[in-house]
Amino acid sequence: MRVAMVSSHSCARVHKQAIPIIEMGNDVYLVARKQTNFSPFYRAFLHYDDVGQCIESLKLLDPVVDLFHAHNEPSWFVCAIKEVSKKPVILDVHDSFLTRSTIEDDDKAREENRPHLRVSTEERNAFQSADGLVFVSEKVRDIVMGEFGLTQPHTVLPSYVPSTYYQYSTKEWLGGLVYEGRVSLPSEHESLMSGTGSDYCDYRDVCDKAKAMGMDFHLYSGRNDKPFTDLYKDLAYVHPGYGYRDLLRQISRHDWGLVGNLIDSPQWQATTPNKLFDYLAAGVPSVCINAGASSEIVEQYGFGITVKSIEELGERWAEHRECRKRLWKVRQELSMEANIHKTMDLYRKFL
Repeated sequence: MRVAMVSSHSCARVHKQAIPIIEMGNDVYLVARKQTNFSPFYRAFLHYDDVGQCIESLKLLDPVVDLFHAHNEPSWFVCAIKEVSKKPVILDVHDSFLTRSTIEDDDKAREENRPHLRVSTEERNAFQSADGLVFVSEKVRDIVMGEFGLTQPHTVLPSYVPSTYYQYSTKEWLGGLVYEGRVSLPSEHESLMSGTGSDYCDYRDVCDKAKAMGMDFHLYSGRNDKPFTDLYKDLAYVHPGYGYRDLLRQISRHDWGLVGNLIDSPQWQATTPNKLFDYLAAGVPSVCINAGASSEIVEQYGFGITVKSIEELGERWAEHRECRKRLWKVRQELSMEANIHKTMDLYRKFL
């Protein structure tokens, strides 16, 4: 099988799926705007800087591949591929504006004549035009397919980690609570952006509550710009960016991994993020706060807990030991290799 992965940010989820597919003997190509340390895995890597270069890259691969697997955001890749190719197009729905705010939020913004973005025409066009769809959770699937009236073949595949990245020889103990992933600044979710629910990655409240309790809170956000470091350097331990394998080794040092936020966001409630499975791969139990879909997995397999506050986490801190014991027993079941057949079965529907 010959597959073209198409992405902008070259998110880890792209490579999490691609690596096991490649290891099964398939040829996988990558088209992406962002450079990545994962590029040596691919048959070829076509880098683009703008839409025109992306389209030309798609044209070059069209005679070579059996299908295209596009990863949002953005979502317009589907429409661009449809312009230049008759090959099947799978859209991997990493994110959607539909899950970042509610219908009620949208209605209220319209009543108050405020800008708001929940139903995106870019997403509508791409989601309805794709031949098949992959979702990160059942809740995201239900919201997206319901809103856009989608009927295509689809599957649900959380962002599991290939077992080749599972950590065994881990690093020195630092303890504390770790958060891996996007952290936003107030200036980044003001005005129009505040109408998308993008404040769900503002972690100042968590920092304040943890600091007041004397709980060490470690941020691995992958950013080192001055506005970010100026804001968070006195609120938490801010760590530098790392390559993916080294990142997992670094976060292995902590007692708990945070999934969710004190901000109760529909985004956190619906999705199952990369970090949930990255913590698992690193041997770190997860604590879920306002993260319903992730809580269901954590509670089902027993490798973490769900709490309502940082104070409750403090009271239950010692439970990380028993959660970690269960983690070793279940994490192979939750590897990407054990679940990639869902993507492969979807591919075969079109070949």
